[in-house]
Amino acid sequence: MFPITKVIEKAMLPIGRRPTIDYIVRECAAAGVHEVAIVVRRGSTQIQGYYGDDTELRALLGRRGWAEKAHALDELATVPSITFVEQDPEDRYGTAVPVMLARDFIADDAFYFLSSDDLLVEPPGQSTLAELGRDAGDGSGYALVGQPSPASSLDRYGRLETAETDGRLHLTDLVEKDAVAARFDGGKVLINISRYAFPGQFLHVLAAVGEHEESGEYRLTDGLVEILGSTPISVTVGRGSYFDLGNEQGLAEASRHVVVGRQ
Repeated sequence: MFPITKVIEKAMLPIGRRPTIDYIVRECAAAGVHEVAIVVRRGSTQIQGYYGDDTELRALLGRRGWAEKAHALDELATVPSITFVEQDPEDRYGTAVPVMLARDFIADDAFYFLSSDDLLVEPPGQSTLAELGRDAGDGSGYALVGQPSPASSLDRYGRLETAETDGRLHLTDLVEKDAVAARFDGGKVLINISRYAFPGQFLHVLAAVGEHEESGEYRLTDGLVEILGSTPISVTVGRGSYFDLGNEQGLAEASRHVVVGRQ
């Protein structure tokens, strides 16, 4: 998304009238989450400013008689309690790093982990995230979301291999981006869209994860692979509409979906 992200943080790019991060935060709220930590780049201010109160703006709206816009400010406050955690861009890199930086926030509690690059739009009253928490044993186990996707997408997303036991899916393998998608014969597969439910003890697993030899990243999925086989990991099938916000096409498609759905 560069160079627009030179001045606008990627999580603040708009989908309709809201920034992408707000859809993620409200997805958490719909699942019953009361506390959220957002890991931001050191020196970040835009997300904090969006959720913070602005008394001068409120006063201006009052003087101009723009009550509807003032109500929109009130609605911004109807989110879970948010804690901001800074990440030094010069420090380690990878999907495991934000979780480790939030370890004081997490403590020993069970937690969800979501990436703001991945948007799952669901009908009102439906929550894949809440189902994910239940599949994880309400805090005692591990679960992740597998989103049905055409096999042709496997060069861009991690693939989940599963087995069914007693009517429930469990992870048997987690394959990183697969460039040989053709062998899946054009069918549907489950891809990893970075929605997880973990017990607090997963922090100890991640602490032992080293730098990936090829990418140099500290990958959260390496922690999952480490326990795979010894620890059951449930797979919850995503039932909403998925959009990859890491590219301009996905952002445009998400905007069309949200705006048209609101009309």
